[in-house]
Amino acid sequence: MMLYSLPTLISLTLVVAMESWWLKQSLPHPFYAIASRHVWLPFLASICFTRGIIIAMPNPLAGGVHSALSRLIVHVILCIAGFLLYALMLQHQSPAGLPPLHHWWAKVLMYFNLCMIGLHLLPLPQLLVGELIAVYLNQRAPHSTLNLTFHWLKQSTYGPWVITFIAATSLLDRGLGQLVFPVYEKLATLAAQL
Repeated sequence: MMLYSLPTLISLTLVVAMESWWLKQSLPHPFYAIASRHVWLPFLASICFTRGIIIAMPNPLAGGVHSALSRLIVHVILCIAGFLLYALMLQHQSPAGLPPLHHWWAKVLMYFNLCMIGLHLLPLPQLLVGELIAVYLNQRAPHSTLNLTFHWLKQSTYGPWVITFIAATSLLDRGLGQLVFPVYEKLATLAAQL
């Protein structure tokens, strides 16, 4: 758990801080990024059930495509930063024993943000593709079953539990893992070759 918690805290906090800066909105309080249960429930489920895809849902300041796009861009930047830190850590390994903790944290920073980039490709609320679909459905079919389901998932108190259930099952590993795992393998190999 300790291997995942610091990079996750850093990522979630920086994503909301940059969203706040881009949208020119102030944060309600310093711990806003990590204060909601829907942030931590999917993360804890994916760790406790030893899933390959590690996710944490965002606690956004605003809804919409622009906000989701800003979060995706920050995840891309943090994934690149994690890759560069991981490559640097591989160059300076300890001579014997396990690698130091910051070596693992750099790797998890890269991997967690890669998982979050992949998560933005799913049709879920507060994520880029989900927000694009919501805009389309609101314009084309505002009373469709899919649109009503999407709004229920976004506003219901059961929404975080549905996402947590998805994170606890192997659905993300089998679906999203087909994209994330090969990219992660190539990034880790490239970092070792630098």
